Amino acid sequence: MEYILANLAKPNTIELDALLRDYLLGLVLIAGGTGGSDEYPVQWVHVSDLSDPTPFLTPRTVILTTGSQFSTPLEREEAERYVRRLHDAGTTALGVGVGLQWDRIPPALIDACEHLQLPLFRVPYDTPFIAVVRTAARLIEAQAHLDSPLGRDGFGALSSLARRRNLAETEQALRIAVLKLLLGGKRELAEEVASALLPKLPRGEIAVISAPTPLSPQLMIELTPAAFEQPGVFAAHDAQHLVIIAEHGELASLRRILSSHLASCGISERGSASELAELLEQAERAASLSLHRPEAGPVAYRPEMHAGVLQLLTQSPEAVRRAQGLLSPLRHHDERHRDDLQHSLSVWLSHHGQTSAASAELGVHRHTLRTRVSTAESLLQRDLDDPDTRAELWAALRIVQGGAGGAGGSGGSVSAASGEGSQAPGGSTP
Repeated sequence: MEYILANLAKPNTIELDALLRDYLLGLVLIAGGTGGSDEYPVQWVHVSDLSDPTPFLTPRTVILTTGSQFSTPLEREEAERYVRRLHDAGTTALGVGVGLQWDRIPPALIDACEHLQLPLFRVPYDTPFIAVVRTAARLIEAQAHLDSPLGRDGFGALSSLARRRNLAETEQALRIAVLKLLLGGKRELAEEVASALLPKLPRGEIAVISAPTPLSPQLMIELTPAAFEQPGVFAAHDAQHLVIIAEHGELASLRRILSSHLASCGISERGSASELAELLEQAERAASLSLHRPEAGPVAYRPEMHAGVLQLLTQSPEAVRRAQGLLSPLRHHDERHRDDLQHSLSVWLSHHGQTSAASAELGVHRHTLRTRVSTAESLLQRDLDDPDTRAELWAALRIVQGGAGGAGGSGGSVSAASGEGSQAPGGSTP
């Protein structure tokens, strides 16, 4: 009984490093310590833009601020007074959100934190403070459970592992292991491993979503219930990729979330669990294409993504850079003058330089199109009668417009993954 009462009276804390290691938050330690020892315990995270928040603080608190309480520019004396108050109040660390009051943390604040060894970390603009608070609360709750008598005596090896790494990292490793088992065709073993912590694995007709990480914290907060907690959906991620396996009925909600955040990702065709490796390869190929398109958002896999020299070029970052550089005079001209030179040139080339057919498709007079082509020729400083020049420009236009999906091909819409077969309109200007 004394042991239990002692643990109830003991405040639950985590190490600051556990918060800094959560890559979804994107926190970066700037000054004042490593954050990786027992010297920096975190009991809570508090948000305040008061010049003196210490009357409302308890020791072992992390303070988050935008810096709006400070003068501009921030004077050294003001920064030192502020940091001294936090230090004397037993504050563990200071987090500063950038992009509102400051684009960069002022040197005066960095120097003050360094002098007093108060850990100072940057919070990216797209990481809401509430995400940091929620993450800290989740980690503190998990640690409290592990430190309880039940956690010590009831979980054995798993509890020991979770103490060494945090609970989130343990579940992440477990999910990756389950994914490897599924890809290896060992479904029964995968289900057995997953049964303790994860919802039921997808069955029947499935599709795979692949996205490069890290994703924005807002997207992950919205995506977590649908991808990590929903039966019939399985998700795993590491520092490079997020993979989601979803039953057909769960795809619509996932597509809506990813599309609303303009997430670069790929969505496979539908298939069976036995085709998982092939579906994952499809999703990764579509995801690679999504990274090189001017348009942001998910890309649905199409069979033609596997074929053609131009498609290979769209997957080459160097080819994409060169294509964008070649066409940049047209893009800049269109932005300044609200013209349509790049698209007009694309349509003209698709009709083999036949002005009448191209102007009919564009809905403009032949003279208008001739003027646009002549202007493009002048801006590019290339002879458009030269077949090599035409071939190079055609390839560049196809690359920046999304590859082998059509003359104006934008790469297809996400809805194609559901079997609806819709595509983005052809001939769109990138």
